[in-house]
Amino acid sequence: MVDSKTLDVWRFKRMKLPEQQAGPRAQGPYSVSVWGGKGGIGKSTDAFLAAYQLGLIGPTLLINADKKQDGGGVTELVNSLKGLPVPFELTETDTAADLAAIRRLKQFRYVVTDHAPYRDEAKLKQAAKADLTIVPDPPRRLDSRAVMSSTKAYLAGTNYRLHITMVKHTDKSRARAMKTSLQDLGLPVFGGWMRYYNAHEMLNGLTVFEAAAEDAQAAKAAEDAYLFGDEILAQLGESFTVPRLVAK
Repeated sequence: MVDSKTLDVWRFKRMKLPEQQAGPRAQGPYSVSVWGGKGGIGKSTDAFLAAYQLGLIGPTLLINADKKQDGGGVTELVNSLKGLPVPFELTETDTAADLAAIRRLKQFRYVVTDHAPYRDEAKLKQAAKADLTIVPDPPRRLDSRAVMSSTKAYLAGTNYRLHITMVKHTDKSRARAMKTSLQDLGLPVFGGWMRYYNAHEMLNGLTVFEAAAEDAQAAKAAEDAYLFGDEILAQLGESFTVPRLVAK
């Protein structure tokens, strides 16, 4: 059982940050789930970027709950940074009992969980109990259809928000039309989207934030990420915005 005493947290090299704006919550952390009805839609990237930015605000844990990506997914993204400091802790677990115990982790302000694209009812219930469930949705017809079908089946009535991801430079008009259509249907959707650059995940072992000052693609990726992070905070009812890192 995951709790504050037995949690197997991997403590990577920590960033040297100014004093964080907020500490742990006495009532337990805000829970942010990243979930989608299929793989390959930008789920791990969203989870990584969410944890990175929330970690700049307060103590944050990132959970890799996709055991099919054991050592992959968000774990791979963190390891790819090759020792670059990060502002969050990391662990791996996908048991329903562990996921149900997130609120007990009172040493954290935020817990971000990268869920597998499973149909396990017990685990889905835990994803749906989050304060916010992020659902990546690429502007690709078949992928979007699968995502929307799963969202309707499993997340109806919960606090979820669709995030348009993996937008190639040739897909901008399609992404705009998709966003308008989702809004017209009354579906909750993030205001910004995530452009499709390798820099969103990694750039020669550096985060998009560290590389933004010297690489145009990383700068655009960081811009997308900051908008994403600010909206996550707003959806949680927080009064903070993500501090913009200035690469040295």
